[in-house]
Amino acid sequence: MYVRRSNMEDIPAMMDLYAQARVFMRENGNPNQWDESYPSRELLEKDIAFGNSYIVEDDEKNLAATFAFIKGEDPTYYGIENGAWLNHEPYGTIHRLAGNTSYHGIASGCISWCKSQIGNLRADTHEDNKIMQHLLEKNGFVRCGIIHLANGAPRIAYQFAGDSANYRGSNEQSQQNYNQPNRSNQPMQNQNWSVREVSSGGRGFGIASMVLGIIALVLFFSFVNIPLAILSIIFGIIQLTRKAPKGMAISGIVMSTISLFLLVIFWACMFVSDARTESTDSSTYYYEGSENDDASDDYYDGLYEGYQQGYKDGYYD
Repeated sequence: MYVRRSNMEDIPAMMDLYAQARVFMRENGNPNQWDESYPSRELLEKDIAFGNSYIVEDDEKNLAATFAFIKGEDPTYYGIENGAWLNHEPYGTIHRLAGNTSYHGIASGCISWCKSQIGNLRADTHEDNKIMQHLLEKNGFVRCGIIHLANGAPRIAYQFAGDSANYRGSNEQSQQNYNQPNRSNQPMQNQNWSVREVSSGGRGFGIASMVLGIIALVLFFSFVNIPLAILSIIFGIIQLTRKAPKGMAISGIVMSTISLFLLVIFWACMFVSDARTESTDSSTYYYEGSENDDASDDYYDGLYEGYQQGYKDGYYD
């Protein structure tokens, strides 16, 4: 199994998995927690935009689970009734967890991964969601009380504060983890899961780089090639800095570089060719001018006539 941040291209598969989860909830005595519009596409897009949405894939890149993992204060947790939180240290929150039931232990694996990011976790669930309650308690979460969502709906609040009661006095590591970005290079705890490189932003800049590179290569003989090639290289570099597929960006950069090189060679050859043509035209003009010059003709004609009349006989004799 592999875990990575979600991107916009994952949304259709995520929506399908959430639809399956809603059916599973209804069939297992929890028909009210998620209505047909939850979670909405807009909510998933927001999770992705803030880097809080994750998916789990198998070796064939089939979607096995998805969830939101958020570090920071959750406004719905400010107030709690019929109990209290285990501590008030920095924490992470698990929301919108849905797993494909074909993968045994997939939900526990997601929770284990969240534990590896920060040891202090909170979550909440509907009173009818007995399966989620059991899952949280099985993974060390403690029921703390009742919280209310923004719409006023009650939820059972849970918190995981480490593997022992002494954890409250040893939150230094939790604080350090909280101050770090979500680590996608850590193996899942208690799971034989690896971590796949996070993908973000899709292939847009890579596609643009490759298309502009192709056009620049075709038009290498034109000065239009210059802005096209420069844009292609810029888009390609942007794509290379993102954690997304880089093949098309590399192709665009290579083709644009080649097109600029060909442009220089093409116009250098044209310049040399024009210079040679001008040199040849100048030489031809010089010789033609000498032969047609009237003064030269008179000079040579005069010498010939003088020779004929004997003016130079004494000299030649």
